[in-house]
Amino acid sequence: MEKTRFLFSIAVLVVHYHMTCTAKTLINITTDQSALFALKANIKSDPHDILAKNWSAATSVCDWAGVKCGARHQRVRALNISNMALQGTIPPHLGNLSFLVSLDISGNRFSGHLPKELVNLRRLKLMNLKSNNFNGGLPSWLIALSQLEHLLLANNGFTGSIPSTIFNISSLQNIDFSMNSLSGNLPMDMCNHLPKLERLNLSFSELNGQIPSTMHKCSGLQFLSLEMSRFTGPIPPEICNLTMLKELFLGVNYLKGEIPREIGNLHSLEKLNMVQNHFTGLIPSSFSNITSLKQLNLGNNSLTGGIPKEIGDLKLEQLLLHFNYLTGPIPAAIFNISTLRTQFSLLNNHLSGNLPSNIGHSLPNLQRLILQENNLTGVIPHSISNASNLITLALSENMFTGSIPHSLGKLGRLKNLYLSENNLGSDSSSPELSFLTSLTNCRHLKNLWLGKNPLNGKFPISIGNFSTSLQYFEATSSGIKGNIPTGIGNLSNLVFLYLYENELTGLIPTTIKELGKLQRLYLDDNRIQGSIPLDLCHLLNLGELGLSGNGLFGPVPACLGNVTSLIYLFLDSNRLTSTIPATLWNLKNLLILSSSSNFLSGYLPSEIGSLKVATQIDLSMNQFTGNIPSTIGGLQDLTYFSLANNRLQGPIPDIFRSMVGLESLDLSHNNLSGVIPRSLETLRYLKYFNVSFNRLRGEIPTRGPFANFTNQSFMLNEALCGAP
Repeated sequence: MEKTRFLFSIAVLVVHYHMTCTAKTLINITTDQSALFALKANIKSDPHDILAKNWSAATSVCDWAGVKCGARHQRVRALNISNMALQGTIPPHLGNLSFLVSLDISGNRFSGHLPKELVNLRRLKLMNLKSNNFNGGLPSWLIALSQLEHLLLANNGFTGSIPSTIFNISSLQNIDFSMNSLSGNLPMDMCNHLPKLERLNLSFSELNGQIPSTMHKCSGLQFLSLEMSRFTGPIPPEICNLTMLKELFLGVNYLKGEIPREIGNLHSLEKLNMVQNHFTGLIPSSFSNITSLKQLNLGNNSLTGGIPKEIGDLKLEQLLLHFNYLTGPIPAAIFNISTLRTQFSLLNNHLSGNLPSNIGHSLPNLQRLILQENNLTGVIPHSISNASNLITLALSENMFTGSIPHSLGKLGRLKNLYLSENNLGSDSSSPELSFLTSLTNCRHLKNLWLGKNPLNGKFPISIGNFSTSLQYFEATSSGIKGNIPTGIGNLSNLVFLYLYENELTGLIPTTIKELGKLQRLYLDDNRIQGSIPLDLCHLLNLGELGLSGNGLFGPVPACLGNVTSLIYLFLDSNRLTSTIPATLWNLKNLLILSSSSNFLSGYLPSEIGSLKVATQIDLSMNQFTGNIPSTIGGLQDLTYFSLANNRLQGPIPDIFRSMVGLESLDLSHNNLSGVIPRSLETLRYLKYFNVSFNRLRGEIPTRGPFANFTNQSFMLNEALCGAP
């Protein structure tokens, strides 16, 4: 009997304990549910209806989307509602999720300040708020989250300095505050309490001051990025004691001084970026000690001396030394880095010497070779074709000689070829530019720049066989002769066509109309004949048209007024006749109109005032008659205006005073009469003024810009008097 009573008592206690625990669990899970409902209530936009449809009292919180509960206490342990395009704010109730270990709301549009109640998330190890619109200062209460391992606040609108207390959270392994507007200096003792820190990203900020010399105390660092900020001063040599560092990004700052030779101590380093600072001195040869290095970017600095040959011992995939003051030959060992893959750039230095004859054999994986703007000489080696992965070959602005090798046509992946401004020619055995025929095999070619070379040949008919991928074709100032082949019309994706300053003859081919995507066409300073073809009027995307300095004759096509995208129109120095068509004044976006040195005639229409955004108009050296229309006062953006050497009559309109930005006004060699309006004295930017060879009379204005003009501006008029 006693035994039965004892067992009954035990059973009652068990049931009571179970009921108590169940009630407590229900209370706690209700607390979690209330916190999440408060978050849901603060969501203003849920475009995918994820929370609207899923977070319901009809189901357990632990079954909600993005929610995970612990098996033991059935409390919310993880909340992941990242990348759901949610918009709203964080309620203070979220701080009641006291068992929360992981919080990830990244990739949304949450805004406002972080509520201080989040200080209660004492178990939190991951806080990922990246890519939202949070603002205000970083909260100092973060120090209370003593178990935090990952603090990711990147790409928000946080401002102010970083509270020094954050660097006292000794459990931190990953800090990412990049892409905010944080400012101020980093505390010198920031690494005194971060023994576990592996990643520190403070890039894209307004942080300034010097890099703390004690940074080496974060001895476990593997990733350090301070790029795109405002750090100044030298690189502290102590930073080179971070022997576990794999990636170091210091680019686009105001760092200066020499690169410390201790840099060679970073034996684990794989990526190093110091681009766009103010580093001076030599490139340390100790880089050769970093045998793990794959990417090295020292571009846009003021480094001098030669390239250390020891760098050739590395197994680099990317080497960028562009925009420095490096001199001497490129060490042969550099061209033997067969691992170079993504890019090798020495752009804009003072390097000299020849390219090795086996260059293509030793760089089989390279995609971009950029050596332009140096003093390199010799020929382009035929072996370059063995670098079969080349996408970009940039050799412009050097002193290369010889023929452009036909073997370039074997570069099947080539997209960008820059050979301009050298001393390159074509195969002398043919009057045609035969290398162009070989380049038609490059079916992915997009950019072809050949200008300012003594090519001295004719375009082959095969130019029409270029791939339709070609978008930019430049062959200016190269002594190119003959006609423009009709096959040019096959290049249907051409955007820019620059052929000015050559010896091209014949007509503009009618097939030009097939270039429907063309935005810039420059055929200036050739010997092209015939009339301006109506086919140009089909180029409805054309923004810039240069036909000056040819032998074109006949009228300006009225249909050019339909090419409303035109902003630059150069027709000067031809033999064009008749009047300027009225439709041309409909080009509302026209910035520059130059039709000087032709035989255009007729009155200047009042519609000239419709060119509201024009900055330069030159109608000089034609046969225009009549008065200057008063509507020119509407050309308030005009800086250059010339009507010189025409047959214009009547007075100088007083309305010129409205052209407040005018810097140059030439009305010389006409039959203008009357006085020079004193209102022109208000044109404070006017630097050049010429009304000589007219029939003007009266007193010359003396104030404003007229105080600086000489007799040359007023000579041979009828009765001008006074200064100068």
